Formats: sequence, C-alpha cells, structure tokens
Amino acid sequence: MRNTLLALCLVLVCGLSLHAQDRYRVNIDLANVANDRVHISMWPPRIDSDTALVVFPVTVPGTYEEHNWWKLVRNFRAIDSALHDLPVHRSVDSQFVVENARNLRFISYELEDSFDDTTSGVDAFAPAGTDFEADSVFVLNHGGIICYVNGKQRVPFQINVTRPKHLFGGSSLNIARISDTLDTYLADTYDQLVDSPVLYSLPDTATFVVNGVRVLVQCAHPGTDTVAPAYAKELTRLTKTIGVFLGKMPVNNYAFLFYLWKGDKTKVANPGGMGALEHGNSSFYFLGFQKRPIGLGEVAVHEFLHILVPLNLHSEEIEYFNFRAPKMSQHLWLYEGTTEYFSTLAPLHDSTIKENAFRRDIEGKLKDQERLPKEFSLTEFSKDVLSVEGQRLYPIVYTYGAVNAFYLDIVIREASGGSMGLLDVIYRLMQDFGPSRPFEDDSLFTLIERVTSPKVRAYLDKYVKGKERIPSAEILAKIGWTYIPEKRSTVPGFGFKGDFKMKDGTPTLSLSVSDPANPLKIVDGDVVVKVEGMTMQQAFQSPEGRSVLQKFSKSTLGDTMSMVVLRNGKEVELTGVAVMVEKIDKHFIEIDANPTPAQATLKRAVFYE
Repeated sequence: MRNTLLALCLVLVCGLSLHAQDRYRVNIDLANVANDRVHISMWPPRIDSDTALVVFPVTVPGTYEEHNWWKLVRNFRAIDSALHDLPVHRSVDSQFVVENARNLRFISYELEDSFDDTTSGVDAFAPAGTDFEADSVFVLNHGGIICYVNGKQRVPFQINVTRPKHLFGGSSLNIARISDTLDTYLADTYDQLVDSPVLYSLPDTATFVVNGVRVLVQCAHPGTDTVAPAYAKELTRLTKTIGVFLGKMPVNNYAFLFYLWKGDKTKVANPGGMGALEHGNSSFYFLGFQKRPIGLGEVAVHEFLHILVPLNLHSEEIEYFNFRAPKMSQHLWLYEGTTEYFSTLAPLHDSTIKENAFRRDIEGKLKDQERLPKEFSLTEFSKDVLSVEGQRLYPIVYTYGAVNAFYLDIVIREASGGSMGLLDVIYRLMQDFGPSRPFEDDSLFTLIERVTSPKVRAYLDKYVKGKERIPSAEILAKIGWTYIPEKRSTVPGFGFKGDFKMKDGTPTLSLSVSDPANPLKIVDGDVVVKVEGMTMQQAFQSPEGRSVLQKFSKSTLGDTMSMVVLRNGKEVELTGVAVMVEKIDKHFIEIDANPTPAQATLKRAVFYE
C-alpha cells in the first residue's frame, strides 16, 4: 500500500512546479475506500517559516458546538519533494506541527467519518458531519475533510475528487466534470470551502427556478427510490413564499442537500442529531427517509432565509472565522433569532397562514423563557455559546431569540411610523456591508440606530445587551394583542415538572415537584432512568413510549405510572396514580377583538408590509 501511494505521489509531484503555489491543491479519493477510510493528499502554498501548524477545525460556523475534527485523522504525513517524511509532532491543542516546513511539498492523511464514529469522541451535529459509504454515499462537509496551514486560511483551494463513475456530486459550488471519474471545484478561501458542502450519491435530483434563483435538490439514501421530485415540489412552494416576503432574492443559485436515513445504525451510530445546517448558498439536511417530505416547511424556510443573515450581513468573527480557537460573535440573536422569526413571518406575510396560527407560534416560543436564568443577556449568551452553560441554553435562540426579533420589529415599525421594519433595516445595512464585507461586532447597535432611531437603540441596550426580560405586555399591546402571564387550573396529573435536555445524544429528564399531592413521591432533582420499563430513548422512539410520555402533561384521573429514577446516585422505583393537581400554565397571548385604529395600523404594517 505504501509503495503504491509513493508512486502516485511521485507522479503528481513531478507534474507540479516546485516553485511557489498560489493555492492549495487537494485530492480526495472516493473511488478507493479502504477500511471505511478516505485518503486525502494536499499540496499547500509555499511556506516561508521553519515550522508550520496544520489546522483541523475545532468547530465550524453555524454549529455553535465543538467537534475537534483532528480526532478522526489517521496516518498524517508531511513529505518533501524527495518523498522523505518531515518531522511532525502535536501541538498542545492536538493540531499537527510540521518541522523543516520550508521543504514541505505535500501532506497525506486518511480520515474516518463522523457518522459511524463511536470511539473518537467527535460528537458532531450530523448535518455538519462526514460520511463515507463506499460506492453509495459520501458527505463532504469540508471542515471535517480538509485542513489548512495556519496563516494561510484566505488562500484559494482547488479540490480534485476521484469518484465512482455512477455517483453524482451536488453542491452550490460549480463542479467541473473533468471525466467520468474526476471532478474539480474551486473555493476562494478556506471559509468558502467550509461553507460549501458537497454530497455524492446515486443520482436522485431535481431542479427548479424561483424568482430568478436556480435551485438544486439532491437526495442521498440507500436504494433506488426516486424522491427528489417530490421534495422539489414542496420546496418550490416554500421558496415562492420566501420570494413574496423578500421581494428580491440576494442569491442567484442555491442547493438543498438531503441525507435521508433509513435507520441503519452501522452507517449512522448517533441518529440523535437530525436537523439542518445553513450555508451561504446551500443547506444540508440529515432527516429520516420519507418518500414525501412531511414537516419540511419550517426548517427549510429557516435555512433558506439565512441568505440574509449571516450570508449578507455578519461580523468580523464570522468573516474571519478562527477555526482553531473560535471567537464567537455577540449577535447570535440576529443570525438565528431573526431568521427564525422571519421563517414564521414569511407565511403570514404571504397569507398562507392566518394571524391566529402566527400567534400560536409566538406564544409557544414565549413559553420557553422559563428555561432562562433570572438574569440573561442575549449578547453575553452569544459570545459564550461554546461553554457548557451556553450549550445548555443554545436552543433558546430559536424561541426567546425569535420573540425578541418580533418585538424589535414592532418597535422599529412604531418608531418609523410604519414605514420601516426589521427586514428593511437588514436590507439597508446590506447596502453598506455584504458577503465579504463584515461589520465590527461592537458596532452593530450603533449601525442600527443610524438607520432607525434612539428608541430602537434603547430597546437593544435594555433587552438584547441588557439582562431585563423582553416586555411582552408593553410591546404586544401596541398591535392589539394581550399578554397573560399565567393561568391556573385543577386537572388530573402526577404533580411534577420535567426539565428535558439532550446529553451526549441521549434524552434526559430531570424532575421537580409542582403540587403537594405528589402521588409518585418525587424528590426535586430525580432523573428518569426508565418509565414503564423503557429508557427515555426507547420511549421517544416507539408509539407505546410516546403514549406513556403524553401522560406527563395530560392524564386521566386514575391513570397509573411507574418509573425508575436516579436519586443521590442510587436507582429508586416509584409508582403512583393520577390525582387532581394544580396546573400553572404561563405566557399566553390573546388577540383583541376590537383593536384601536392605531393598533390595527401598526399590526398591518408589521405583518403584511
């Protein structure tokens, strides 16, 4: 194997000039997968220092969690023009340090993929992950595939992919088909490369054009089913709604890339990371296989709307992303919270949903603020999102963060007499900035104030940067909605509350007492081990289990429940019968039947203009 590799490298090196290169050249071999590993060869730009640090990302933009991709690298070698190995050691953060780097001509290594990894500790969110299924599917999220030399992150890349001839490669990048088995694509920087996943699979694709945007839909899955046309039909409807909302699309091409999993755990060891990851001109989805896409709408609209933020409006932390020691922007509320709000507003704006459906969505998101600590700043949370506490609170950006964007939209509309909303502010700032011109992280509030008013700045300082709760009653009253903090009732139940979270891909539920009756004799802090003989994972994955879990929130008088909980390090068996308990529900919104003319005018401006 080594002799074959060296012979191949000799041919490739001899075909290249040994003078300075102006780009990286990378070969990815998908045609010869051995031991479930893919081989990578890289010719870096000339290095003018004695040592070179070769970096594999700690994390990539949009995931807001650490992956440490170096853990999946095997047989890393740095080689000079005479095909001699250069000395390599590991840095304190486990990156690769090459000695005698002025003589470095190419780098060689093998990769394990993250989808079926169970030993390396790379617990990657699946839509950001990598997958190598010989002759069938290859997921190339480049942050987990390709390294770079520290200090040369902004140098162009040329990627050459050797592939089985029957596989199709899809991406928002322009892939040149050099032959039946060789593809080439280019990226201006490492950041653009990481922002542009490529999916290889058996051909199951469809295309359409909406508002001048050319859209590719690619579906990778086991078997020969043809499902992409059905997905394209649904996505055509959804993107038309976005087109009505935006007016003019800020991109001219887009790719929806789907990995549709059929439940084979030998290919995907940790299926808990279902969802999607946005990119500038594409989005990657890891979902369960369906011949017709049910429930795709909300997530697809959200990911597509990222073409606004952060693609066309973002801070220096995103533009010059530090893949080795990430420094996070303080404006996650803008990138994710505003995008989630727009994904709910767009169907209302297009009249594909009604006001009451929009109200229910906002009300549901508003309830999630119960998870927040007493003092909470959206900007501080954003900067600290990679911490343990930040990871615990991360989902709040899609709920509390989206409600905050809604309230900010109302404030902007009111301050401008209805002529400007949050979307208009983003478009206005996009005139000064854009895909490759970032703003300074600390300057955003000042930039927004310049195009709006001091009243808008005051809201941002107090409720986004500051630690005060967003003022629901005050803001919602401006559009004729009434906020009700809580409602009390007596219902059948077991008298406990649950704090649900995912830990290492496994659902966990911590309990606390909510009513003195407490028929199960729960103690605050009990953690559910089993319920009715099933683990939480089993309960979530079976119809019978989900039926049992429904009794947590909605029971019938006389219902029984048994569970095993972990209490002070010991398992304790609990049983009980549902009794009448007090139920406290919080955060309700009601639509006023007779709003004032001013309220009706402002609401119309926020919702439809």
